[in-house]
Amino acid sequence: MGYKRKSWKHLFFVFSLSFLIALLAGFGSELLMRKTSIWVAWILLFVVIGIHVVFDIIGIAATAATEKPHHAKAANRIMGAKQAVYLVRNADLVANFANDIVGDVSGTLSGAMAASIIIDLMRYYPSMESQEILWNTLMLAFVASITVTTKALGKSFAIYEADAIIGKVGVIIASLERVTGRSFTQPKKGGKRSGDSRKN
Repeated sequence: MGYKRKSWKHLFFVFSLSFLIALLAGFGSELLMRKTSIWVAWILLFVVIGIHVVFDIIGIAATAATEKPHHAKAANRIMGAKQAVYLVRNADLVANFANDIVGDVSGTLSGAMAASIIIDLMRYYPSMESQEILWNTLMLAFVASITVTTKALGKSFAIYEADAIIGKVGVIIASLERVTGRSFTQPKKGGKRSGDSRKN
């Protein structure tokens, strides 16, 4: 019963966070796409694809990394090491956020942005309207192939450099915690760790 309650709570959190991120990202990108030139729109599209790939790398690295090297750094009080240990221990949550929430939202967003670019191109080149379906299909295929190819390259990098990647992410999180004065990785007192320890 407790497991079901926890699962539903987690699912509701994932749904709410996904909806919020998609809403903000979609609204913001729509405003930018309407206010900027076609060249800036292309840049924004590649930025979104880049975000998708980067978070995919982080999610994979979290599942492939091990705790041992980060424990050693934490013992020497190296910045970001404690945060890295937290990421490895909670690899399932990190992967869910990075690969599923951010990844899927950015993937959907890049598709919408690609369609918006085609619409803008048709305004500049009215002759394209007669082949709208073809241009839309080619554009979506181009975006999908770029995303899949870069993610494939990123996966190999994430697996072989997992500990180094998580160490860098730990430093970034530690810096954010210092600036905001709020801990994002401190486990709750009395709580249980959500992930298994991977020391090897």
